Amino acid sequence: MTRFALACVSALLLALPAFAQEPEEKPAPPREAPLHMVSELAETLGRAHAVRTLCNGDQDGYWRNYMLTMMSYEGGGSRRAALTSAFNRGYQGQRRETPSCNDSSSGAEARIAARGKELADAIARSYMD
Repeated sequence: MTRFALACVSALLLALPAFAQEPEEKPAPPREAPLHMVSELAETLGRAHAVRTLCNGDQDGYWRNYMLTMMSYEGGGSRRAALTSAFNRGYQGQRRETPSCNDSSSGAEARIAARGKELADAIARSYMD
């Protein structure tokens, strides 16, 4: 009987690893684009918003809506505060440079928007690296 008991215990010990569960892998934390890139984009959106609202009025939220969408993906805590500050800095800086809507305003907005697209593309590529 002792041999039988030893054989059963041995069989159980050998089968134990088969019952062991795989350790759960923790999901990787979400990636974030480098803050300096996202801040520059936020500032660029602020600049575009300034030009657009000069010509179309404060109710035009075209570029602000882009900013809000970006912040829903990128903004949390101190990061959100940094992006808000960058947007406001861009807005105020552009208002000093362009105090009123004029013939060159649409061209200025287009140039700012092109820079924003470059930044957005670079940020998207940073997620793929």
